[in-house]
Amino acid sequence: MYNLNNMSNLQHKLCELKLEERRVCSDIKHLVSRNKTIDFFQAKQLNTLRTGLKSKIKNVESKITPNIIA
Repeated sequence: MYNLNNMSNLQHKLCELKLEERRVCSDIKHLVSRNKTIDFFQAKQLNTLRTGLKSKIKNVESKITPNIIA
């Protein structure tokens, strides 16, 4: 029972992280699509947030689907 509950928590966390990653990527696209001068501080923050989210997603995915060496 605990393992099933833990798995559902991991899947829920993965969904939240992917939604957040999607929002950050959308923010980056909107920042680039405007024909205004790009605020590099904001761009750097978004890029740092995106790379951090990618590493968190990989970490959660590795807990859900562990590597099986045959």
